Amino acid sequence: MRRLLLLWALLPVVALAQSLDSLHVIVDAEAVSGVPHVYKTFQEAAAHFKEGTAENPMTVYIRPGVYWIDDPDDTTVKVGKNGREPFGMTVRCSYLSLVGQGLVPQDVVLASQRGQTQGAIGNFTMFDFWVKTLNVENLTMGNYCNVDLIYPRNPRLNRQKRSDAITQAHVGYVHGDTLKACRVRFISRLNLNPLNGARYSYYEDCHFECTDDALNGTAIYRDCNFDFYGQKPFWSTRGAGAMFINCLFNAKSDSRELYFCKQGGPVTLIDCRFMAPSDSVYIGWTAYPQPWLRCYQSNFTLNGKPYLVGNRQPQNTLQPLMLNESLQKTPYLDISQHEATLLTGQDTLRLTCPETVRWSIPTGYESFVSLSPVNEGSTFVIPTNNTDEMADFCIIASTEDGREAACHVVVKPSILPPPAFRKRPRIVQKKDCLQLDYQLDLKGRRDESRITWYRNNIPVSTTHDKPERVYFLTAADRGQQISATMEPKHQRSTYGSAVSSSIKLSSLPGHTSSTSKTTLFTDFHDFPCEWQPQILPGYWTVDGYKPQDTAAFPWAFDVQKPMWEYGEGFNGAVGKGLLQAQRGARLMYTPVSRSAGNVSRLYGDMSLTLQVDPTKTAGQGFGSATGQYMDVCLKFNTQTLTGYGLRIIRTTKHAKAVDFLLVRYNNGVVTPISEAVSSTCYRTGCTIFLDFNGNQLSASVSTKTPRPADSVLPHEVKLTAQVEPNAFGGVHIQHTGSCGESTTMLHSVMVEWK
Repeated sequence: MRRLLLLWALLPVVALAQSLDSLHVIVDAEAVSGVPHVYKTFQEAAAHFKEGTAENPMTVYIRPGVYWIDDPDDTTVKVGKNGREPFGMTVRCSYLSLVGQGLVPQDVVLASQRGQTQGAIGNFTMFDFWVKTLNVENLTMGNYCNVDLIYPRNPRLNRQKRSDAITQAHVGYVHGDTLKACRVRFISRLNLNPLNGARYSYYEDCHFECTDDALNGTAIYRDCNFDFYGQKPFWSTRGAGAMFINCLFNAKSDSRELYFCKQGGPVTLIDCRFMAPSDSVYIGWTAYPQPWLRCYQSNFTLNGKPYLVGNRQPQNTLQPLMLNESLQKTPYLDISQHEATLLTGQDTLRLTCPETVRWSIPTGYESFVSLSPVNEGSTFVIPTNNTDEMADFCIIASTEDGREAACHVVVKPSILPPPAFRKRPRIVQKKDCLQLDYQLDLKGRRDESRITWYRNNIPVSTTHDKPERVYFLTAADRGQQISATMEPKHQRSTYGSAVSSSIKLSSLPGHTSSTSKTTLFTDFHDFPCEWQPQILPGYWTVDGYKPQDTAAFPWAFDVQKPMWEYGEGFNGAVGKGLLQAQRGARLMYTPVSRSAGNVSRLYGDMSLTLQVDPTKTAGQGFGSATGQYMDVCLKFNTQTLTGYGLRIIRTTKHAKAVDFLLVRYNNGVVTPISEAVSSTCYRTGCTIFLDFNGNQLSASVSTKTPRPADSVLPHEVKLTAQVEPNAFGGVHIQHTGSCGESTTMLHSVMVEWK
């Protein structure tokens, strides 16, 4: 076939005309008009596609040239339909082959130049194929939104990239049974999508350039090479996963840790080479591998030296002898379930594999479950945990040729009744706090009771990790009704019936009404995350809000679900903290009056310090430049949304930085009051400081994370603006970014009213 391609590449179109028919056509930008079955553009040819058959598909021969599937000079902003991405072309043809007629794949280029926020709203995708089979050979498919198009055969066809800022710019999707690509170059950056989606996908002798969330996660790659400009080329490799045979990976980024997947899944590497700038980089399957994950490798090297992928969790990596280049499908062993929670005395789990396997329990965990085989591929798992602690481990299924599947089980002991009270709960007032005094009959078990403190029936402190027996008083508590509700529990019991205690605070020991300085601090460890939409002095408003300046971007939140959650972070978010649970998450604090009189005259200078960890590690902060920002405000009227603040926003200017600018809120309308500064400091260990002094608003932002080696942008931000004083003292934090991998963890906030 390759010899035939070379011969056809040398023949004029006229000489080939006798070989053409309605199922065999040519696309040639230089063709003369009037030749049957010869078209100057791909779009013109597509209008004449026939269905064909598996034996005689619709075949499109494409002569050398650059063919724009989407007009790069069209200034229209493309928008998707029916909730899907905007597409350059939708192609429907059951059996389709696209064959480049150049001497090399670089000679024939199918191109587009749009991406999210760069000529499109949504992740622009060049092709949307609806087929049964699609064969692509000897050509280039590229979205040149963030990559220069270089065409050596004719430099006049070169085109500069649309933007330096990397954005979501796709090549294509395939809806159908089979995709086969041979000697094809797939070019883009973020979310490459090299014809993802077919039930079976096979790539041979292909080249890929991409950043993250890019590759086809259910494909076989043979004799291919990859340039990775990011850290995690796969979003996920679900099901049987992806297999690479005799492939070369080139790391083009300065990341010290590289992973194949963002969300995990099976990957197989056979006779593959990884080239990186340093031998000390870490290569893993995924950043947070599940215990059940099983990936395979054989003869894998890093910079020419043997390397075990994912060596921090070696149980995830298998190296059976059966791995070799003759494999036609991934060595995946299916199992009916990957995760299960079992309660002793109540649950039974049946695990099944589609072939004969041997079931086993890791050494040391035999007493927590028993296995009862059903047949050669199935077993019952019966929990037998008689301790006070739950145990977690994997039930493993293995085959004679060395493949494995695993189910990660959490085995709980049988449930006991809630502990009885030896002393019922009673609130005791101390100097600067209230304590809930109680005793439970725990019999040596751990107290896991849930305690929630209320001021006037509004939650002000709650249990996330351990019982919050102490509530520290603030000026807002003076003269208020404080109550605590306790639901008794130990590690083996359910929650018991709630028991309440309350106290009326007539005065606060150690607090006066005329202090020169008042502070508010929380590290969020006891922060109530449920909806609390009331705007009241002394309370946090915890809700969601869609600001006016995000109207161009369609998103909404569910008022029946929390907007915030306290928990563990991931990627750049270290430890525990407060995370956005839905887009539009908002926090506001309304301070109490510090003295009698006109409220509008109560608040002067104030400052705010917020410690955060963005989940994104490259400095881009948010999912995309689609109105995604976080505003941190002080001197704020929480009723009218009026005051001053700092906006941190992702723009199309940079892929690894965000913009910082001071803003004024006026009844919810936001206007800039400083120039925007692009910086790389929005990374792990970020400190945001805002200060209002007299009529000057200032902000400084810094991070503990070192400056990126490849950046010339500032790594610290300092902004000032002269503003009109106001009488407000509220705090406002608004996040409009997408959640999950794009959240910002709040570790603590300190507010000082001077």
